Amino acid sequence: MITKIAVKNDNFRRKWTYTNSARDAWSDILLRFKTIRPEGNILLPAYIGWSPNEGSGIFDSVYISGLKYSFYELNLQLEIDFEKLKQQILIDTSQLVLLVHYFGFPDKKYDEIISWLKQNEITFVEDCAHAWLTDLIGGKCGRAGDFSFYSLHKILPTIDGGLLVDNKPNIFDEGFTPYFNLTYDLQSIYNKRIFNYKYLINLLKGLDNEFTFLHEEIEEGICPQTLPVIVNNYNRDKLYQEMNDAGFGM
Repeated sequence: MITKIAVKNDNFRRKWTYTNSARDAWSDILLRFKTIRPEGNILLPAYIGWSPNEGSGIFDSVYISGLKYSFYELNLQLEIDFEKLKQQILIDTSQLVLLVHYFGFPDKKYDEIISWLKQNEITFVEDCAHAWLTDLIGGKCGRAGDFSFYSLHKILPTIDGGLLVDNKPNIFDEGFTPYFNLTYDLQSIYNKRIFNYKYLINLLKGLDNEFTFLHEEIEEGICPQTLPVIVNNYNRDKLYQEMNDAGFGM
């Protein structure tokens, strides 16, 4: 039977809550976790971004929460050592695990990792601060965790803004909608970011002794937030500051 009335109003819905930043969304998630497990542990990836201007979007919230924390291993390409991750989780399956999609790229073993986490009923959060379009347009991440969070100003031309997404809400508020203006053509932004990424890759190939690319190729569905490189022969923090001083926002 075909009906004009929705049979199930909550199919494929995700509860979006506006925050001032991705950092605030992550802090909110930690507060919820602490309310349930005040002695709980947060299991974080071993690479934590930090800058002298902004501190750490990931770690500052954890530190302020007062919760215990530990780290799981990544390799130089920021890929998860899955076997060691499993060992660490099985020590305490009540931990909150954070997966970070660095620069818009999910881990190469993402599907395998989230399948194992769900099978073992592990609570986990996806940091999609860089990967909003990889989630929203590409459909490659962000839907599996109990929560996801996003940074809007890293993707759209806004001053600030973040989103906390509850992927498994128990009760939906009737009539809630995303807070921000969806007149942005997200598909075109998605396509342009991929074009720019490939353009910059070609420019930097002439300096391949100076940089090592983390992701030289882009898998279908991935929308990079930035082009991540390893700086081979120069101090990373000094380069960061010099580029900021020259007007390139880093």
